[in-house]
Amino acid sequence: MNNYKQLIKSFALAVLAVPALSSCSDWTDVEALDYQYVLPSEQDPEAYNAYLALLREYKQNPHKIAIAKFDNSGYEVSGQADRLSALPDSIDFIVLQAADNLNPVIEQEMKEMREKKGTRTLYALDYTDVETQLQAILDKEEAEATDPEEGTETEGGEETEQPETPASDRFIEVCTHYVDSLLSVYDKYGYDGIQVVYNNVASPVGMTEEEKAQLQARQDAFFSKIKEWAENHQDAPFIFEGKPANVMDASIFQFTDYIVVTMPDAVSASELLWNAEMSLTEGVPSDRIVFGVTIPSLADEKATEGYFNGTDENGQQTYAVIGAAYTVISADGTFGKAGICIDNVRDDYFQREYTYGHIRQAIQIMN
Repeated sequence: MNNYKQLIKSFALAVLAVPALSSCSDWTDVEALDYQYVLPSEQDPEAYNAYLALLREYKQNPHKIAIAKFDNSGYEVSGQADRLSALPDSIDFIVLQAADNLNPVIEQEMKEMREKKGTRTLYALDYTDVETQLQAILDKEEAEATDPEEGTETEGGEETEQPETPASDRFIEVCTHYVDSLLSVYDKYGYDGIQVVYNNVASPVGMTEEEKAQLQARQDAFFSKIKEWAENHQDAPFIFEGKPANVMDASIFQFTDYIVVTMPDAVSASELLWNAEMSLTEGVPSDRIVFGVTIPSLADEKATEGYFNGTDENGQQTYAVIGAAYTVISADGTFGKAGICIDNVRDDYFQREYTYGHIRQAIQIMN
């Protein structure tokens, strides 16, 4: 039985939101209309509850998953595009890009979507954020140093340079604080799990022993407490995203539910498959691979990320999320294709026919 098609049919036939308009007997009169949007849950509560039960059952059964990365960095919730509840019901995981200082609306919707729709909300811990924070600290310290000779002292009438704190030590200090702070918000807001992002392009292959030692120390600082958290929260979803082949200690992957191989600039199915194959180094599970793609940016008319080569039946450029969905169900590849992870989902809200049109189509293709 195709659970997804049954789900769509159930919703289409039983619970359709329609506007209620007051009737007008004389079409020549200019009259204010009483427009009221009727929610599905209000139109037919019994049918809607049956749909929700089927939705939760669908998510509990084997299927190709959809992960939506949701940018909630702007605190205000000013419209439907800012709300989690507007996302397609069949999304399995929502990953908030700003973990702390949640708007109460977002916090409430997290709970409601978990209970009613079986949608679980995660948040991101990103190795790149540590590098960014460290650089900001170094830039601030440099800007505050008004004395060009600061950092030197005289000894016997001669200036001697003071030893600098090794960059790796500063990284570890910043990283430890970052990971501790982020892991603490799991209980604070009642999240369902975490997504750990490691997109560092530095590969240990070909490094000197000194370079390897520094990279190992930095990765240990980032992953060690995350691994400890995963050991203590084995029922919580744990998703890895990025470049698994560049992680030196592959033991972290034994706790991952899915491994997202990020490929925002991939323009074909063959690129998706090749990049995923290259990620399957020793210790990386091959049965839970997710393609990481993005929705094209609406703010950049010249954006190239988020598109595949070629056009669709309407002559429009093919969205990568659609191409990735077809690749997920293809027989190609030597690994298990578990689904898709979609970045910049908010820009897919603004579609002519219906909201999140490309994401909805991709989910339907996969299931």
